[in-house]
Amino acid sequence: MEQRVLVIGDLKSTAAAAAALGAEVWWVVRHGDVPAERPAAVDVTLVLDYTTDSFLDLVADLHRVRPFDAIVATLENALLPAAALTDRLGLRGPSREAVRVLTDKWSTRKRLRERGVSPVAAALGRSADDLRAFAAAHGFPFIAKPVAATGSYGVALVDGPECVDAVARRFAEVGTATFLLEEFLDGHEISVESFSFDGEHVVLALTDKLVGDGFVEAGHTVPAVLDDAVAQEVVALVTEFLDAVGLRHGPSHVEVKLTSRGPRVVEGHARRGGDRINDLVRLVYGIDMEEMTVAWALGRRGPLTARPRARRGAAIRFATAGQGEVVAVDGLAQVRSDPQVVESGVTYAVGQHIGRTRWSLDRPGFVIAVGATAEEAAHRAEVGAARIVYTVVHGQDDGELAAERVLNRELDLARHVGYEGAG
Repeated sequence: MEQRVLVIGDLKSTAAAAAALGAEVWWVVRHGDVPAERPAAVDVTLVLDYTTDSFLDLVADLHRVRPFDAIVATLENALLPAAALTDRLGLRGPSREAVRVLTDKWSTRKRLRERGVSPVAAALGRSADDLRAFAAAHGFPFIAKPVAATGSYGVALVDGPECVDAVARRFAEVGTATFLLEEFLDGHEISVESFSFDGEHVVLALTDKLVGDGFVEAGHTVPAVLDDAVAQEVVALVTEFLDAVGLRHGPSHVEVKLTSRGPRVVEGHARRGGDRINDLVRLVYGIDMEEMTVAWALGRRGPLTARPRARRGAAIRFATAGQGEVVAVDGLAQVRSDPQVVESGVTYAVGQHIGRTRWSLDRPGFVIAVGATAEEAAHRAEVGAARIVYTVVHGQDDGELAAERVLNRELDLARHVGYEGAG
């Protein structure tokens, strides 16, 4: 009998992975995300707001008539409903409790504190006075960020008393009622891509990370070049972390700082990494984490028993541009002439406005390259990204604050994990 998969969220690649396994694909998208043409991989499209309780009841009713064999999601705002349905219908996947703890970064910090894993000073904040109190207890600099956001959105470095009022005011302006305060972690940042097979965690890749302005990533390289002893420490920490948050099934993306006191967890997610990290992992290790997610949920594959070996290096670098109206975009043809460039693209067309880079999808363009080593791949991607040149007429976007309020409501999931009035 053909298996049936419900894919929640507008990411077409997850639906394609399910279709490639021969499953009947039901795809849930919100009204504003409906494409002009239904993807070929999709058999049934449901246009629904999947963030409501009524959605869970509807799917449960559908399941009684046309049972689903797996519920999967990759987008951050779809993870909670997918996990809630997985629990309710008795299917294989991450539990709602594990996803809730990972989505709510304050819950993550409390859980790690309870288990004695990766100690990091943290507190909830709602006002400038809370920022000052945290500084009095832990000193400057420190980090303030939304309690349940994604895509590097809204992260602020509070590096002195003069910043406090401005940071508090910005949170208030965009509608962030509650935010998280954390001690600043020194050192280089990496991410760890893993997959959990019924509680057995296998690290697939350690990913090097470049961080740009506003803590938005400027690039990633797989595999990260690390001392063996440090790599072993990181793997051990991430294993402890995944056990602590209770993630037993599926992919994870955990961000780690290599501090002077040893590795510390920044945050984690019950999904594969963004920023095309899954493509880098596939290019280096031959593993597609989205395909693995669907296959594991369907019971169509067994667990990995060891970490995979790297076959080459792969990297992504993001282009930069000034703010203003785009009058020309140059360099893509030259970028694509490099045989080591796998893919490249730009975000903005002539006539569009480039504003401040507030989160990952605001970056102007990207280049993915491969090489015999990670260093070679990174170099080719950097050269390619530098060749993408935007010509802009400088100017301000008068609607920036209103647009950021909308973005804040979309990216900060605080209200979905119990922070009433958030967003």
